[in-house]
Amino acid sequence: MKKNPQPLDETLQLTAIEDGLFSGVILPTWSQGRACYGGILLAMCSRAARLSVSPERRLLSINITYVGPVAIGAVEVQCERLRKGSSVSHLECRILQDGKPRVVAVVSYGTRRPGSLDMPRMELPDWAGEPGAGMELPYVPPLSPEFTQHLDYRWEAPYMPLGGAKTPYVRGWLRPALPARLDEAQLLVMLDAFPPPLWSQATAPFPASSLSSHFQMVDAVPQDNAHPWFYYDGPATVVGEGYSDVRAHLWHEDGTLVAIGAQQFADFSGRA
Repeated sequence: MKKNPQPLDETLQLTAIEDGLFSGVILPTWSQGRACYGGILLAMCSRAARLSVSPERRLLSINITYVGPVAIGAVEVQCERLRKGSSVSHLECRILQDGKPRVVAVVSYGTRRPGSLDMPRMELPDWAGEPGAGMELPYVPPLSPEFTQHLDYRWEAPYMPLGGAKTPYVRGWLRPALPARLDEAQLLVMLDAFPPPLWSQATAPFPASSLSSHFQMVDAVPQDNAHPWFYYDGPATVVGEGYSDVRAHLWHEDGTLVAIGAQQFADFSGRA
């Protein structure tokens, strides 16, 4: 099936209703099964928080809990300023649908601060290869979630869905399908775009869903390339008793480590 990619900004636009309250619309092509793609919810919380803090403060981290599935269509994003310190601002964002909270996120923005200690950033792994290296899997809904048509993936074998890998791991390159000037919200869309690593061990499809996520921005995204590739390295550290996780790193193609993350997933393979 042919992809119909859309600019990430089209789904991330928010309209202010009143102080701290915004409306948005999740487009139909951002679905994944019975609900919308969680990376869009991360990005919407980030966008709402960005509109509520000083522009010189950058995104430091976002912690999000998925209380319930968010359907395609209209949503409201409620953003409350919890504290503004000399270096860091803390905000709580909630995505509401039908008047009920579906997502709760705590977002931290801050400025650089003096420190006496430092260490080198983790380098892009040697096995990453050249930017864009890897396999491009066909877009075949419903096996392929609809939201994946808005992103370009290059998968590293055998760490792709249903790859039958010996270890739960996801590795590969990705970028928006269309060129864009990337900001922190769009980076979150990509950081959440790969599937749970336990799917790489599977040989038949089964459902899984995100329970909670923590993402930390490390360095600013270089802006000298309008359509850069990003390398994702995401091993699982825990799989069992119906739950799993991922510990992910995301590098810009020039070797800049831009973000790290940890997610917990509910594993429904026992129902298959």
